[in-house]
Amino acid sequence: MVTSRKSIAPKKDSPKSKKSPAKPRVGAGDWSLDSSPSFLFLAGEHSGDLLGGELIHELKKTYPDSPFFGVGGPRMIEEGFDSIENMEELSVIGFTAVLFKYKFLKSLMEKIVEEATSRSCTHAVLVDYPGFNLRLARKLKALGIKVIFYVSPQLWAWKFDRIYGIQECVDLMLVLFPFEKELYDKYGVRSVFVGHPIAQRIKEKIKKEAVFPETGENKPSSTYIVTLMPGSRSGEIRRILQTLLQTAKLLHEALEKEKKHVRFLIPNINAKEEEFILRSIEKISALSPNLNVEYSFDRSLRAIEAADLVLVASGTATLEVVYFEKPMIILYKVSFLTYFIASQVIRTPYIGLVNILSGRETARELIQAECTPEMAFEESLAILKNKKYRHAMIEDIASVKRSLGDEPTSKNAAKAVVHFIKEKRTAG
Repeated sequence: MVTSRKSIAPKKDSPKSKKSPAKPRVGAGDWSLDSSPSFLFLAGEHSGDLLGGELIHELKKTYPDSPFFGVGGPRMIEEGFDSIENMEELSVIGFTAVLFKYKFLKSLMEKIVEEATSRSCTHAVLVDYPGFNLRLARKLKALGIKVIFYVSPQLWAWKFDRIYGIQECVDLMLVLFPFEKELYDKYGVRSVFVGHPIAQRIKEKIKKEAVFPETGENKPSSTYIVTLMPGSRSGEIRRILQTLLQTAKLLHEALEKEKKHVRFLIPNINAKEEEFILRSIEKISALSPNLNVEYSFDRSLRAIEAADLVLVASGTATLEVVYFEKPMIILYKVSFLTYFIASQVIRTPYIGLVNILSGRETARELIQAECTPEMAFEESLAILKNKKYRHAMIEDIASVKRSLGDEPTSKNAAKAVVHFIKEKRTAG
């Protein structure tokens, strides 16, 4: 029997015994008022590399003579960053993968600590990648190095006990969501809300994407445009795509009777799944010859921009939909075992970021057993035909968008870091 969504209830905070941090080594992290800080950065994934690179770019304006070293990718290296290890080696997904990489990761941590000591590191900026970076933070803190964490672990969703380690080992937390700052304030952790980078990223990326014809002001009044986004990972695409296409078929058949037309857009960013998606479109089109499904590669932003409604797999893509202030339905379907485990540890009552940020189900979530063509069809029809319901959803989504801020995240993050450093210098 599939566990209902109601079983995913917030967990109560449980106290955890705190260990006293190790005493710093004499001379570790020492620096004079006249010297430049020495920055250790660690990013373990591409998203972290982008954030790290942008932050280094901004910090160099204040500290042009400071060394920046650690582990990062091409964006950070582009800024003159000295990466002591290939960032791709840190890409670890799944429990078994962690076991295979354990020796490497342990050795890398020791190497980073040695480099931090030999290079007289004063400040560490650890970008996301919490499984590794929170352990590293403890070791660096013991050396007397100031630890700055960029992108909060999702402890508001699971592994809340991490808050106690953060209290001990992190001097400054840079958060992307306003509610995260409220949480850290409650637990006495210094934090700064720097905004989410989604707005700036979209503004840059959308310039490279071609506009879909007959959209915006050129769209016929009798035509709806519905964008179907099955996700980016192979697993979620193969679990959700069929639901989306069957929903499209039901919508097409229902609205065709009212002499309304629906145009379905499927943007894809996973080249490996292109053949599977195209094959699936062919099969559904054979069952419903007049069904208009348009496939495109790497044009997801334009597909969202053109849409009257977006059906989207749960993930960061929901924030892209928020940026364009479009009504949406969020779909989530994983294996039974994964869902069962998640239901035991997830603290939030919602899965979609837009709902977590608004604190209520702004966009309908269709999870596991509810993730069916019939339920997606009913909700789609309600959004498309009920103007009051649709406008209320758009207003709530617009409110969430405003809460994320519109200023460049990297500039806000750099200001917070510089202020922290100057303040500590004066105090010291």
